[in-house]
Amino acid sequence: MSLALNPPQLAALRAYSQGELTAIDLRRRLDGATYGDVLRLLGEHDLPLPRAPQHGREEQLARARAWLFPAHAA
Repeated sequence: MSLALNPPQLAALRAYSQGELTAIDLRRRLDGATYGDVLRLLGEHDLPLPRAPQHGREEQLARARAWLFPAHAA
């Protein structure tokens, strides 16, 4: 993968970093970049990894804790 991104690709990388674009859509816009390429590009452009969505996170954590640690379930 080329290190130079064109303006639309850089915009897509920024959108991914902000959680506005899925990893699959980003990789398509980057001509099939690997996840390793994406990580490298994020680092080169001083962009953070996207954060997981907040909606539903607490419920998912509660289900996971109950499944992993049944003796401690409320």
